[in-house]
Amino acid sequence: MKTQKVQFNGITYTCRVVESNEGEKLLIGSTVLLDALHPGSFEDENEGFASKEAEQLYDEIFFFTDKNTLNLPDEELIAELKQDNPEWFD
Repeated sequence: MKTQKVQFNGITYTCRVVESNEGEKLLIGSTVLLDALHPGSFEDENEGFASKEAEQLYDEIFFFTDKNTLNLPDEELIAELKQDNPEWFD
């Protein structure tokens, strides 16, 4: 299980690193991190990212998922990710 630490607003978040079917390293973050980066609703055009740094971090993360899924073994995590992103994990 590979992880990478991401810091935002003085808080360290642990993200997972998985490999795509083409060998690309993909960063998987928690929904807790997503809420910190984008505290408002994505559907409300008046609410946005917490900052420019938040927007840049968001762009670096391939997918966000809940804590339980993030803690799954690699094979199970990839199986979950594949459901929403089959082209990346076939």
